[in-house]
Order: sequence, then C-alpha cells, then structure tokens
Amino acid sequence: MNGKKSKQIRKKSLHLLVDWVKTLVSEEEGKKLSVQDAFDLLPSDTHVFANQRIMLSAFSQKWINKKIKKLSKIKNINDITVKDLINER
Repeated sequence: MNGKKSKQIRKKSLHLLVDWVKTLVSEEEGKKLSVQDAFDLLPSDTHVFANQRIMLSAFSQKWINKKIKKLSKIKNINDITVKDLINER
C-alpha cells in the first residue's frame, strides 16, 4: 500500500470514528462534538484479552483502519460508511 492510500484511510477513519460516537450521544451533544472530544469519550485501551488471545478493541482507530483497508478492495474509500464497518465480516 502506498502512502497516499494510507493517508486517505487514516483521514477517513477519523471521520467514521466521530460519526460512530455521534450515534452514541444525544443529537444535541453530537452537533457540538469534535474529533478531540470523540477521542476523549473512547476508552484508552486499544486491545482486549478474550478467548486466550489479544485482539483489537472494536471501534478503536486501529480497528477502523483495518476494516477500511479490507473494504477498500471492494469499494472506494470515500464511499465507506459506519454501516459498512459494522456489516463487514
């Protein structure tokens, strides 16, 4: 993967992360939400220990980057939404 595509993925992951956090808070608070506020609402742990192994925590930035990278083989990066991340297996 080249640098341009990696940069696009990281930028898109920030937007998707903020969009996902907006669905968790009230509509009024969602309008005021910024990228930094979204990171403050997320847990600081990026990994979890489950089933005798360490896995990425769902909806951390690394997890979203990984899912976007998989989905970019099927769809354009700009067309990926939060629903695509949830439905991707």
